[in-house]
Amino acid sequence: MGALIGAAAGIILFAVFGFIPAFRFGSYLALFILQKATGKSVEPTAYARLFIISSALVSILTGAALFTVIGSLIGTVLLF
Repeated sequence: MGALIGAAAGIILFAVFGFIPAFRFGSYLALFILQKATGKSVEPTAYARLFIISSALVSILTGAALFTVIGSLIGTVLLF
């Protein structure tokens, strides 16, 4: 039961503190990768936008999973 409480707390903490940074860093990382791959500034094409959106989505999902697992571990250790 402690794992479920910790996981819920982790999701709430991610929603409050982690969503915006995950979105911003994922978008920045996508722009950085595209700039290094092409060697020039990124043009706003459909492919670039799709890459940026997918990178931001992966970053958000990874951050949420990380907060959930760490919250679950902390809940398990502290509540039992």
